[in-house]
Amino acid sequence: MDTQNAESDARIARLKFHQLNCLLTRLILLLFVGLSSWAQYTIVLAEIAVSIAGDGQFLPWVVDDGEGGVIVMWEDYRTGKDWDVYAQRVDSTGTTVWESEGLALCKAERNQRRLRMIRHDTHAIVVWNDRRDRTSWDIYVQAVNLAGDVLWQTDGVPVCTNAADQSTQAILGDGEGGAICVWEDERRSSEFQDLYIQRIDSAGTPMWEADGIPVFPSESLQSDPILVADGIGGFYVVWWDVIGYDAWHIMAYRLSLDAEPLWDVPILVSPPDGMQGEPRVIADGEGGIIVLWQVYENFINDELYAQRISLDGRKLWNDTGIPICTASGIQKHASIVNDGLGGFIAVWRDERDVYSDLYAQRVDATGNPLWDKDGIPLCTAGGHQDKPFIVHTEGERFFVAWLDYREDFGEESTDAIYGQQIDLAGTLLSEENGTPISTQEGQHSPPFVVAVGQGRWRVVWSNNQRGVSTIGGIFISSSFK
Repeated sequence: MDTQNAESDARIARLKFHQLNCLLTRLILLLFVGLSSWAQYTIVLAEIAVSIAGDGQFLPWVVDDGEGGVIVMWEDYRTGKDWDVYAQRVDSTGTTVWESEGLALCKAERNQRRLRMIRHDTHAIVVWNDRRDRTSWDIYVQAVNLAGDVLWQTDGVPVCTNAADQSTQAILGDGEGGAICVWEDERRSSEFQDLYIQRIDSAGTPMWEADGIPVFPSESLQSDPILVADGIGGFYVVWWDVIGYDAWHIMAYRLSLDAEPLWDVPILVSPPDGMQGEPRVIADGEGGIIVLWQVYENFINDELYAQRISLDGRKLWNDTGIPICTASGIQKHASIVNDGLGGFIAVWRDERDVYSDLYAQRVDATGNPLWDKDGIPLCTAGGHQDKPFIVHTEGERFFVAWLDYREDFGEESTDAIYGQQIDLAGTLLSEENGTPISTQEGQHSPPFVVAVGQGRWRVVWSNNQRGVSTIGGIFISSSFK
């Protein structure tokens, strides 16, 4: 057994050395990608290892640090038995700032999963699903400042430890150094869970009732909650509401920071008939929200629709929403971003061809699509493209990263991460079908992209190096103008 462990440790050491050697080479040589007729916007890409501790780091969540760098948090399995919460700050030069291989935010027994994070000026707050109580999943939070000091009690503050299961949490900054958390809660029923919310102040103290308060109890199944600030002291909760096997809807409710309802009842965002799901939500810049959803048509010819909701709960576009893409095949896994002019840009996986591609559409503030009907192609390389993530980088420019399986027509998966720049006119600014961000061996997680100012961005992902022990790692690709 000792010999096997020694061999395994040796393989891990060789893999780490190889990864670090490759990364150092990339940092020295860098990767210059010319933008054809946009040479003044030449990009430099440098791939950096955030953490490659043994046994794996997965599913990062990222925020900018306000100083040109990022804070990255992830699920960490370095113990080989439990998932913990680790974090790292990477500054504007691509240098890791906190402890080597990451700073531990929670190492409680058993598992901590599904991290979600926000940042205030001086600190970040992360929420996760916690199994330290063997009988159920709970919700915990922790805060860390920019210097890497863990601010709240060891292994996190309990948000909800009700005996039932809690899951699928989301988080929103409250504008006062604290956070609002929402989650699915099974205390009433394991089949028809409700949504509960809790506010945590800047000192890590829960402000509302112990274990949270219900958003709006109903007889339906409430799931996949999303939180969005209204910009004037309130916030929205948007969720997927399942009434029956063929009645799936998108709901929205507006509340104050004191948890007082600002609408009498939640509003039905999507049409009353049919099956809709997978909501995406952004603020519209005027106190309202824009919601995009997937329409399920027998899971063969699914479509994308959107709706804009005003501050007082009115639908501003067609009553049933506006079509974003109704092309044949399935459109799903959308990502949306405000276009800076009251409208939005959406990017999605599109299966109108044999293999899935990426398409995009821009819609103005009045609900009019501005690009070609059913969208413009963003990447149509061979093989599948999936899980796009779009951010606004500066002015009229946006950046999209995605999982890419180009030329992968066999049974073995050889995924990579690619990226593309696009402007408000729908012009692709990088090379056709995108620029490679990471093509290293191993299975990539979907990319997480964050803009860090001055037209720059960071792409973060985890990579599972299959075939050599169970190594994974968190990596970041930095862009500089």
